[in-house]
Amino acid sequence: MRIINPPTIVYDEVLQSCVASIPSADVRARVEQVSENIIAAGGAYQQLVTSANLFSIPIFTGKDDDPVIASVTRKELKDLYSAQLVPASKPSRRYYDSLKISAPLGICPFCGFGQVRTLDHYLPKAKFPILSILPINLVPSCADCNKDKTAGVATAAGEQCLHPYFDRNHFIDDQWLYAEVLETEPVTIRFFVSAPDDWLLIDKQRVASHFTDFKLAGRFSVQAANEVTSLNGELQYDYPISGEAGVRRELEKKSMVAQRLHKNSWKTAMYQALSVNDWYCNGGFSLG
Repeated sequence: MRIINPPTIVYDEVLQSCVASIPSADVRARVEQVSENIIAAGGAYQQLVTSANLFSIPIFTGKDDDPVIASVTRKELKDLYSAQLVPASKPSRRYYDSLKISAPLGICPFCGFGQVRTLDHYLPKAKFPILSILPINLVPSCADCNKDKTAGVATAAGEQCLHPYFDRNHFIDDQWLYAEVLETEPVTIRFFVSAPDDWLLIDKQRVASHFTDFKLAGRFSVQAANEVTSLNGELQYDYPISGEAGVRRELEKKSMVAQRLHKNSWKTAMYQALSVNDWYCNGGFSLG
Protein backbone atom coordinates (compact mmCIF):
# COMPACT_ATOMS: atom_id res chain seq x y z
CA MET A 1 0.00 0.00 0.00
CA ARG A 2 1.03 3.59 -0.58
CA ILE A 3 -0.06 6.53 1.50
CA ILE A 4 -1.87 9.64 0.27
CA ASN A 5 -2.39 12.85 2.18
CA PRO A 6 -6.03 13.08 3.30
CA PRO A 7 -8.10 15.41 1.12
CA THR A 8 -8.55 18.96 2.34
CA ILE A 9 -11.80 19.44 0.44
CA VAL A 10 -14.52 20.84 2.70
CA TYR A 11 -17.27 18.24 2.96
CA ASP A 12 -20.02 20.82 3.43
CA GLU A 13 -19.06 22.47 0.13
CA VAL A 14 -19.15 19.13 -1.72
CA LEU A 15 -22.59 18.34 -0.31
CA GLN A 16 -24.00 21.77 -1.12
CA SER A 17 -22.68 21.59 -4.66
CA CYS A 18 -24.15 18.12 -5.26
CA VAL A 19 -27.51 19.00 -3.76
CA ALA A 20 -27.78 22.25 -5.72
CA SER A 21 -27.60 20.39 -9.03
CA ILE A 22 -30.28 17.80 -8.24
CA PRO A 23 -32.90 18.36 -10.96
CA SER A 24 -35.91 17.30 -8.88
CA ALA A 25 -37.07 20.06 -6.55
CA ASP A 26 -38.68 17.49 -4.27
CA VAL A 27 -35.55 15.37 -3.91
CA ARG A 28 -33.41 18.46 -3.52
CA ALA A 29 -35.60 19.78 -0.70
CA ARG A 30 -35.66 16.46 1.15
CA VAL A 31 -31.89 16.04 0.95
CA GLU A 32 -31.37 19.61 2.12
CA GLN A 33 -33.50 18.86 5.17
CA VAL A 34 -31.14 16.07 6.25
CA SER A 35 -27.89 17.77 5.23
CA GLU A 36 -26.86 18.25 8.86
CA ASN A 37 -27.28 14.52 9.46
CA ILE A 38 -25.15 13.74 6.41
CA ILE A 39 -22.41 16.07 7.63
CA ALA A 40 -22.62 14.55 11.12
CA ALA A 41 -22.14 11.07 9.65
CA GLY A 42 -18.98 12.33 7.99
CA GLY A 43 -17.77 13.68 11.32
CA ALA A 44 -18.36 10.31 12.96
CA TYR A 45 -16.37 8.64 10.16
CA GLN A 46 -13.48 11.05 10.77
CA GLN A 47 -13.39 10.17 14.47
CA LEU A 48 -13.61 6.43 13.94
CA VAL A 49 -11.12 6.10 11.08
CA THR A 50 -8.23 7.50 13.11
CA SER A 51 -8.64 4.67 15.61
CA ALA A 52 -9.31 1.99 12.97
CA ASN A 53 -12.90 1.56 14.14
CA LEU A 54 -14.84 2.11 10.92
CA PHE A 55 -16.09 -1.46 11.22
CA SER A 56 -18.39 -0.26 14.01
CA ILE A 57 -20.48 1.94 11.69
CA PRO A 58 -23.87 0.23 11.17
CA ILE A 59 -24.50 -1.24 7.73
CA PHE A 60 -27.64 -0.18 5.87
CA THR A 61 -29.42 -3.35 4.79
CA GLY A 62 -32.38 -1.87 2.92
CA LYS A 63 -33.05 -1.61 -0.80
CA ASP A 64 -32.73 1.37 -3.12
CA ASP A 65 -36.26 2.63 -2.47
CA ASP A 66 -35.99 2.26 1.30
CA PRO A 67 -35.43 5.42 3.37
CA VAL A 68 -32.04 5.78 5.04
CA ILE A 69 -32.66 8.99 6.94
CA ALA A 70 -36.06 10.68 7.22
CA SER A 71 -37.63 10.21 3.76
CA VAL A 72 -34.37 10.20 1.78
CA THR A 73 -33.80 6.82 0.15
CA ARG A 74 -30.68 4.80 -0.46
CA LYS A 75 -30.86 5.51 -4.19
CA GLU A 76 -31.16 9.25 -3.64
CA LEU A 77 -28.06 9.25 -1.43
CA LYS A 78 -26.13 7.05 -3.86
CA ASP A 79 -27.15 9.39 -6.68
CA LEU A 80 -25.33 12.24 -4.97
CA TYR A 81 -22.23 10.38 -6.15
CA SER A 82 -23.25 8.69 -9.39
CA ALA A 83 -25.51 11.45 -10.75
CA GLN A 84 -23.93 14.59 -9.28
CA LEU A 85 -20.25 14.02 -8.42
CA VAL A 86 -19.17 11.74 -11.29
CA PRO A 87 -20.71 13.14 -14.53
CA ALA A 88 -18.35 15.48 -16.38
CA SER A 89 -21.23 17.85 -17.08
CA LYS A 90 -21.95 18.48 -13.40
CA PRO A 91 -20.30 21.33 -11.44
CA SER A 92 -19.35 18.95 -8.60
CA ARG A 93 -17.13 16.96 -10.97
CA ARG A 94 -14.25 19.24 -9.96
CA TYR A 95 -14.19 17.54 -6.55
CA TYR A 96 -14.08 14.11 -8.17
CA ASP A 97 -11.18 15.15 -10.37
CA SER A 98 -9.31 16.72 -7.45
CA LEU A 99 -9.54 13.48 -5.48
CA LYS A 100 -8.60 11.36 -8.46
CA ILE A 101 -5.35 13.20 -9.18
CA SER A 102 -4.24 13.20 -5.54
CA ALA A 103 -2.46 9.84 -5.86
CA PRO A 104 1.29 10.46 -6.35
CA LEU A 105 2.37 9.66 -9.93
CA GLY A 106 -1.17 8.42 -10.61
CA ILE A 107 -0.37 5.08 -8.95
CA CYS A 108 -3.14 3.18 -7.16
CA PRO A 109 -2.40 3.23 -3.40
CA PHE A 110 -4.13 -0.09 -2.73
CA CYS A 111 -1.94 -2.26 -4.96
CA GLY A 112 1.00 0.06 -5.59
CA PHE A 113 1.30 -0.50 -9.34
CA GLY A 114 -2.03 0.02 -11.13
CA GLN A 115 -2.91 3.30 -12.83
CA VAL A 116 -5.60 5.36 -11.11
CA ARG A 117 -8.78 5.28 -13.18
CA THR A 118 -11.56 5.91 -10.70
CA LEU A 119 -12.49 6.50 -7.06
CA ASP A 120 -13.09 3.65 -4.65
CA HIS A 121 -15.53 3.94 -1.76
CA TYR A 122 -13.54 2.63 1.20
CA LEU A 123 -16.91 1.92 2.81
CA PRO A 124 -19.16 0.97 -0.15
CA LYS A 125 -21.98 3.36 -0.94
CA ALA A 126 -24.48 0.52 -1.34
CA LYS A 127 -24.12 -0.35 2.35
CA PHE A 128 -23.17 3.10 3.64
CA PRO A 129 -25.15 5.42 1.33
CA ILE A 130 -24.99 8.37 3.72
CA LEU A 131 -21.21 8.42 3.10
CA SER A 132 -21.42 8.28 -0.70
CA ILE A 133 -19.72 11.66 -1.30
CA LEU A 134 -17.60 11.96 1.85
CA PRO A 135 -14.14 12.96 0.50
CA ILE A 136 -12.15 10.91 3.04
CA ASN A 137 -14.17 7.83 2.06
CA LEU A 138 -13.25 8.26 -1.62
CA VAL A 139 -9.83 6.90 -2.54
CA PRO A 140 -8.25 7.11 -6.01
CA SER A 141 -7.75 3.58 -7.29
CA CYS A 142 -7.08 1.47 -10.35
CA ALA A 143 -9.96 -0.31 -12.05
CA ASP A 144 -8.80 -3.72 -10.82
CA CYS A 145 -8.68 -2.71 -7.15
CA ASN A 146 -12.05 -1.03 -7.45
CA LYS A 147 -13.57 -4.06 -9.16
CA ASP A 148 -11.78 -6.92 -7.43
CA LYS A 149 -12.12 -5.70 -3.86
CA THR A 150 -14.16 -8.29 -2.02
CA ALA A 151 -17.81 -7.38 -1.52
CA GLY A 152 -17.87 -8.19 2.18
CA VAL A 153 -17.78 -5.45 4.79
CA ALA A 154 -15.53 -5.70 7.84
CA THR A 155 -17.39 -6.57 11.01
CA ALA A 156 -14.26 -6.66 13.19
CA ALA A 157 -11.20 -4.43 13.42
CA GLY A 158 -8.85 -7.03 11.98
CA GLU A 159 -10.98 -7.46 8.84
CA GLN A 160 -10.44 -3.88 7.70
CA CYS A 161 -8.13 -3.36 4.73
CA LEU A 162 -5.59 -0.55 4.98
CA HIS A 163 -6.79 3.01 4.43
CA PRO A 164 -4.35 5.02 2.26
CA TYR A 165 -5.35 8.31 3.89
CA PHE A 166 -4.92 7.22 7.49
CA ASP A 167 -2.84 4.05 7.89
CA ARG A 168 0.86 4.80 7.95
CA ASN A 169 3.74 4.56 10.45
CA HIS A 170 4.51 0.85 10.98
CA PHE A 171 2.26 -0.18 8.09
CA ILE A 172 4.68 1.69 5.83
CA ASP A 173 7.94 1.64 7.82
CA ASP A 174 7.97 -2.08 8.69
CA GLN A 175 8.11 -4.83 6.08
CA TRP A 176 5.22 -7.27 6.04
CA LEU A 177 5.13 -8.35 2.38
CA TYR A 178 7.49 -11.14 1.37
CA ALA A 179 7.98 -13.63 -1.45
CA GLU A 180 9.58 -16.96 -2.20
CA VAL A 181 10.99 -18.47 -5.38
CA LEU A 182 9.36 -21.61 -6.72
CA GLU A 183 11.85 -23.59 -8.77
CA THR A 184 9.60 -24.06 -11.77
CA GLU A 185 9.95 -23.51 -15.48
CA PRO A 186 9.35 -20.65 -15.96
CA VAL A 187 10.33 -19.35 -12.51
CA THR A 188 7.37 -18.55 -10.26
CA ILE A 189 7.28 -16.01 -7.44
CA ARG A 190 4.82 -16.61 -4.59
CA PHE A 191 3.91 -13.67 -2.40
CA PHE A 192 2.73 -13.85 1.19
CA VAL A 193 2.21 -11.72 4.30
CA SER A 194 4.34 -12.05 7.42
CA ALA A 195 3.96 -9.09 9.77
CA PRO A 196 6.56 -8.42 12.51
CA ASP A 197 6.13 -10.42 15.70
CA ASP A 198 5.86 -7.31 17.86
CA TRP A 199 2.82 -5.98 16.01
CA LEU A 200 -0.62 -6.05 17.57
CA LEU A 201 -2.70 -9.01 16.40
CA ILE A 202 -5.29 -6.65 14.88
CA ASP A 203 -2.64 -4.97 12.73
CA LYS A 204 -1.34 -8.34 11.56
CA GLN A 205 -4.86 -9.29 10.61
CA ARG A 206 -5.41 -6.03 8.77
CA VAL A 207 -2.43 -6.40 6.42
CA ALA A 208 -3.54 -9.96 5.75
CA SER A 209 -7.06 -8.71 4.99
CA HIS A 210 -5.67 -6.06 2.65
CA PHE A 211 -3.61 -8.69 0.81
CA THR A 212 -6.68 -10.91 0.44
CA ASP A 213 -9.29 -8.24 -0.29
CA PHE A 214 -7.43 -6.90 -3.31
CA LYS A 215 -6.34 -10.34 -4.54
CA LEU A 216 -2.72 -9.23 -4.42
CA ALA A 217 -1.12 -12.69 -4.37
CA GLY A 218 -2.15 -13.43 -7.94
CA ARG A 219 -1.79 -9.88 -9.22
CA PHE A 220 1.71 -9.50 -7.79
CA SER A 221 2.71 -12.85 -9.30
CA VAL A 222 1.71 -11.62 -12.75
CA GLN A 223 3.81 -8.47 -12.33
CA ALA A 224 6.73 -10.57 -11.08
CA ALA A 225 6.48 -12.98 -14.02
CA ASN A 226 6.97 -10.11 -16.46
CA GLU A 227 9.91 -8.75 -14.46
CA VAL A 228 11.60 -12.16 -14.18
CA THR A 229 11.32 -12.62 -17.92
CA SER A 230 13.09 -9.33 -18.59
CA LEU A 231 15.75 -10.21 -15.99
CA ASN A 232 16.64 -13.35 -17.90
CA GLY A 233 18.53 -11.59 -20.65
CA GLU A 234 20.30 -9.25 -18.24
CA LEU A 235 21.53 -12.03 -15.96
CA GLN A 236 22.47 -14.24 -18.89
CA TYR A 237 24.98 -11.52 -19.72
CA ASP A 238 26.27 -11.08 -16.13
CA TYR A 239 26.61 -14.76 -15.19
CA PRO A 240 29.48 -15.75 -17.54
CA ILE A 241 31.46 -12.71 -16.35
CA SER A 242 30.91 -12.69 -12.59
CA GLY A 243 29.19 -16.00 -11.82
CA GLU A 244 26.75 -16.64 -9.01
CA ALA A 245 28.27 -13.95 -6.79
CA GLY A 246 27.82 -11.31 -9.48
CA VAL A 247 24.21 -12.30 -10.09
CA ARG A 248 23.50 -12.15 -6.37
CA ARG A 249 25.10 -8.70 -6.05
CA GLU A 250 22.99 -7.38 -8.91
CA LEU A 251 19.80 -8.72 -7.35
CA GLU A 252 20.74 -7.36 -3.92
CA LYS A 253 21.30 -3.94 -5.46
CA LYS A 254 17.88 -4.01 -7.12
CA SER A 255 16.36 -5.14 -3.82
CA MET A 256 17.91 -2.23 -1.90
CA VAL A 257 16.75 0.31 -4.48
CA ALA A 258 13.20 -1.07 -4.39
CA GLN A 259 13.18 -1.13 -0.59
CA ARG A 260 14.23 2.50 -0.33
CA LEU A 261 11.22 3.46 -2.41
CA HIS A 262 8.59 1.16 -0.85
CA LYS A 263 9.28 -1.52 1.74
CA ASN A 264 6.10 -3.40 0.89
CA SER A 265 6.14 -3.32 -2.87
CA TRP A 266 6.06 -6.50 -4.93
CA LYS A 267 9.44 -5.54 -6.38
CA THR A 268 11.09 -5.33 -2.96
CA ALA A 269 9.72 -8.73 -1.94
CA MET A 270 10.56 -10.33 -5.28
CA TYR A 271 14.17 -9.11 -5.48
CA GLN A 272 14.79 -10.09 -1.86
CA ALA A 273 13.57 -13.60 -2.59
CA LEU A 274 15.59 -13.91 -5.78
CA SER A 275 18.79 -12.62 -4.19
CA VAL A 276 18.83 -15.26 -1.43
CA ASN A 277 17.85 -18.20 -3.63
CA ASP A 278 20.94 -20.25 -4.49
CA TRP A 279 19.23 -22.17 -7.28
CA TYR A 280 18.12 -19.00 -9.04
CA CYS A 281 21.46 -17.20 -8.66
CA ASN A 282 23.37 -20.24 -9.94
CA GLY A 283 21.56 -20.50 -13.26
CA GLY A 284 17.89 -20.94 -12.40
CA PHE A 285 17.28 -17.47 -13.83
CA SER A 286 17.77 -18.93 -17.30
CA LEU A 287 14.37 -20.59 -16.92
CA GLY A 288 12.67 -17.21 -16.51
